[in-house]
Amino acid sequence: MKKRLLGTILALIMAVPAFASIAVSPTKIDLNATKVKANYMTTAIDIKGSSMTPVRYKAYAEYFKVNEKGELVFIERSNDPQNIAKRLKFIPSEFTVAQGKSQKLRVNIPNLNTLADGESRAILYIEDINPKEMNLDTGRAGIGAQLIVKTRVGIPIYVDYGKAVRNAEIEYAKINKQKDGYYLEMKVADSGNSKVRCNGAVQIIEGKKLKSETKLQEFVTAPESFNIVTTKINTENIEAGNYIARVIVTYRDINEKMKTLKKEIELSL
Repeated sequence: MKKRLLGTILALIMAVPAFASIAVSPTKIDLNATKVKANYMTTAIDIKGSSMTPVRYKAYAEYFKVNEKGELVFIERSNDPQNIAKRLKFIPSEFTVAQGKSQKLRVNIPNLNTLADGESRAILYIEDINPKEMNLDTGRAGIGAQLIVKTRVGIPIYVDYGKAVRNAEIEYAKINKQKDGYYLEMKVADSGNSKVRCNGAVQIIEGKKLKSETKLQEFVTAPESFNIVTTKINTENIEAGNYIARVIVTYRDINEKMKTLKKEIELSL
C-alpha cells in the first residue's frame, strides 16, 4: 500500500502569501468607547478574495494578552474581565468570497455598559471552512505527501471603555556594546489600564549636533505591564569619543494627545 504523509500549513495574517486567499483591511482595530453615548459600537472589515475559486469563510473570536515582548498570547476559556471574545457579533458569520470580489464583515460590540474600565480585547479570526488539499511528490518511491492548506487571518480588536488611562514611562534605558555593534535596551512600563502603542528614535548627539538617528520599530506595551525593547543603533561613520544617546518615545493618551518621553544616556564609542 502506498504510504502518505500528512502536513498542515496555517497561513496567519498573510504569513505564507503563496497560500493566503484573502486580503483584509484594516489589520488591527482600536475603538475608543469612553465617550460613546449609545450602548454599543459597530465597526467593519473589508475582505478581498484572491483565490482562483470562491472560498467559504467563517468568523469567530478568541481572547489574547500581550506579553513583555509585545507578542500576542492566546488564552482559551478565560474569565478575564477584559475578554470580549464571546460578546462580539459578526454579520455575516459565514460568507463566500470570490477572486477580485469584496465582502464587508460588520462587527458589533453590544452592552458596552457591562465592560470593565480600561481596555478589553479579542482577536477576530477569518478562517476558510474547507481546507485545500495538495498532493506533493516527495521523490521517494512508494511515499506520497498530502498538504492540507488552511488560511486563517487574525485581526486584533481593542476597545477602551469607562475610566480608561494610558500612562507610559521609561523605567530604564542603557546602551550595551556587543560584537556587532551597540544596542539599546529599554524597559517601557504602562501603569494605566489601556495599552500604549509606541514609536520613537535613538539619537546620538555631540554638543548640539545630531550625529545619527535610529528609528524605533512600533511596539505595544500592555496595560499594567511592561515591554523590554532591544534595537541596534546606528554608529557608522562616528569617530571614537564621548556622546549623548537620547532616547525618544512617543505615544497617544486616551484622548489622542501626543505624549513624548525622553531619556539621555552617556555613550563612549
